[in-house]
Amino acid sequence: MRLNKIFTSGMIFAHSKPIRIYGEGGGTVSVELAGNKKTEKFTSDAWKIELPAMECSGPHELKIDLDGEKIILSDVYIGEVYLFSGQSNMQFKICESNTPRELYCDYPLLRTFAASRMEDGEFLFPDDGWVKCKKENVEKWSAIAYLTSAQVSIKKGVAVGAITCYQGASVIESWIPSGALAASGISLSPSELHPDHAHEVFSRWNGEATLYDFALKQIIPFSLTGVIWYQGESDTSLAEASVYAKELCVMIKEWRKAFKDDTLPFVIVQIADYDERDDEAWHLLQREQERAADMINDVFCVKCADVCEKNDIHPPTKAVLSKRIADIL
Repeated sequence: MRLNKIFTSGMIFAHSKPIRIYGEGGGTVSVELAGNKKTEKFTSDAWKIELPAMECSGPHELKIDLDGEKIILSDVYIGEVYLFSGQSNMQFKICESNTPRELYCDYPLLRTFAASRMEDGEFLFPDDGWVKCKKENVEKWSAIAYLTSAQVSIKKGVAVGAITCYQGASVIESWIPSGALAASGISLSPSELHPDHAHEVFSRWNGEATLYDFALKQIIPFSLTGVIWYQGESDTSLAEASVYAKELCVMIKEWRKAFKDDTLPFVIVQIADYDERDDEAWHLLQREQERAADMINDVFCVKCADVCEKNDIHPPTKAVLSKRIADIL
């Protein structure tokens, strides 16, 4: 029997949400956390145990018995857990931004977990587990994930977990389960798509449901406090932009179903203005992102065009944008 890689010492569970612990293999599983204990027997090739929702607290020990193999995870907290997902502007590291180094700080109650992503044509499954935020290691964190989570932790005084699941130059179709777009009536021909769909390198992860299957499923069905989604630059053909709000509706519906949370909040970061793409398709996608927030409950759109540079598709200014996101959370 195996425990999913998201479960390590130093991890954070979302408060006021079911505590789900899961993995692969069959046998008898016992889990114990903060006085809550449950034992179940599984005959299939996957297992999942759910404990009741808990309030913010910690540190705790998470005790797990996998058919006789005893595992103890320490320094476990109940707090807030956010999933930061999308493409390169979410992947953009804080060391690549213009964030002053004095903002690189130790936050003992802020931790990050990196889901799998593709490099050199291969999917990598990080073994770092949950990593504590220290000023000497934070430079490699996603700028938005770090700056947003740090502000939330300071504002609320609770442990915050930042799960990152992103892929540069990824299209929204890759993040949606297979068949979901077709079932909703969305169908575009290859000639109508942005070039990133067929790019020699990017096409490796831009097939239908590719990133959903190989990256997001590693996290499902871990309980989340909310999702921050920053993507869209690779879907700015005119045809794609015209249906992007519908695609977001499908994606959010499917993710909420997968994470077993019908009201899971989403913050959509509107793509920034970009001088080289001052065209109708780019601005249509921005409008579609705003429209999606109006169409779906518990979805919010954050504007960044007025606080980000226009001469770079990866604006280096992320601090003000991150504060806007944190103010919503």
